Amino acid sequence: MDEQKAPSEEKEAAAPADGAVASEEMGSAEGDPLKPPEGASAGPEPESTDTEGPPEAGSPLGRRCALCNCGDWSLHGQRELQRFEPVPDWPERLVGHEPPDGPGQPPPGPPQLPPEPELAGDGLAQIGFSEGVTPAQLFEPTGHCWVHHWCAAWAAGAAPEVAGVARAVFSGISQKCERCGRAGATIPCRAAAGCSRLYHFPCAAASGCFQSVKTLRLFCPEHVAEAVDTEDARCSLCKGPGDLRDLVLC
Repeated sequence: MDEQKAPSEEKEAAAPADGAVASEEMGSAEGDPLKPPEGASAGPEPESTDTEGPPEAGSPLGRRCALCNCGDWSLHGQRELQRFEPVPDWPERLVGHEPPDGPGQPPPGPPQLPPEPELAGDGLAQIGFSEGVTPAQLFEPTGHCWVHHWCAAWAAGAAPEVAGVARAVFSGISQKCERCGRAGATIPCRAAAGCSRLYHFPCAAASGCFQSVKTLRLFCPEHVAEAVDTEDARCSLCKGPGDLRDLVLC
């Protein structure tokens, strides 16, 4: 006959199985830190240390460059916006560009640039100004203007005088960029035989122009071969000129 186990022995035999199940349940609920129990809070989210971001509307960073029309938060390498002195003959320079409030007088309040449409997918499409932009829209009432560091450095006639930047802004009002066809272009091609092409700073790189950082001279794609003789017309890695249109300005 089969021996019958005592009730106490049956309980002792079942105990390990029940204990293992209980241990597994506790481990699934408490042992996995990546999966908190249902209904329990995972704790406060860590505060982000990334303080950079696009400027808010109405902030001082909402200013626009008087040459390329980009704001201080620009991804095209123009560096920071800087405030430049007015031309010596301000406000006489406004003659011929009279604002509605009266001849030769800038409008009160901060300058308001023409509204630009929001174009997704191509930031270069928003560079420059449409026809009809006036000095009163680009300058403060005092005659000061805001221009990016590199837009000012490359602008024709901007150096070495501080007021030369303001003069470049006046010139750019009637000068169109070879690439985008919009006003504000002040960087000329320095071809030996002369060239009428002008560019915005961001448009120059997008057009395949050669830009000599050491001499601040630009050569358009048609005259890029003349850049071979410049001091920095060599790739910093292979040390050769190669195709100058493929060199990246860093």
